[in-house]
Amino acid sequence: MINKDIKQNIINQINKGEKISPFLFLAKNPELLNSQVKNLWIEILKDFEIPTNYLYISEDDWKNIKIKDIKEFVEFSNSKPPYKFQIFLIENISRFTIQAWNSMLKFFEEPDASSIIFLTNTSESGILDTILSRVQTIDLWWQSIIKKDNFVYSMIEKYVQNKNTEIISYYFRNKLEKQDYINFLENLIIYSKQNLVLINFLNEIDEDINAIKQNNVNAKYIVDKWLLRI
Repeated sequence: MINKDIKQNIINQINKGEKISPFLFLAKNPELLNSQVKNLWIEILKDFEIPTNYLYISEDDWKNIKIKDIKEFVEFSNSKPPYKFQIFLIENISRFTIQAWNSMLKFFEEPDASSIIFLTNTSESGILDTILSRVQTIDLWWQSIIKKDNFVYSMIEKYVQNKNTEIISYYFRNKLEKQDYINFLENLIIYSKQNLVLINFLNEIDEDINAIKQNNVNAKYIVDKWLLRI
């Protein structure tokens, strides 16, 4: 299930009135994922009192998405809606042909402020790097396999948003186990994905988690590094 934090952060981006990079939602079960994303957007449309017919969906029919089909779909973006925004949802985008990908680059790179794009897929595999560099990735499968620690998450949130140094005292002064440091890094990823911040560092954080698990780095040093960086 897509949590309230993700929804609120999308709403915050909408309220700024600026161009919004496309959102790419990932999860292992495509049918469940597509249903959840549709429900999320219906909720957001209702919050802004926008009719649901301003949600345009390119539904997955288990066939390759060809350039002709996707061009017809995005044609709706050429006309501005009488509301704050309209939504384009493209399901299972790894089914794009190369030609379809190339035709969509400008649509993904320069979305109009009134056109918000949602994409779904089971993983990043099969998606061009040029597309991945233009989207905000929200990995729901990854979030489902780790447990959010409300205590640690709250300290991270206070530190990033309010410069509250409670978390520095906690990790610098206490003698902790390896799993405590892994827990911090996992919750840092959760916080980053839910608040769409530090996105460029996610792969590096994940690599540090794996390095700690393999016992080839000092866990406290890694956490100290990230506390200084964020």
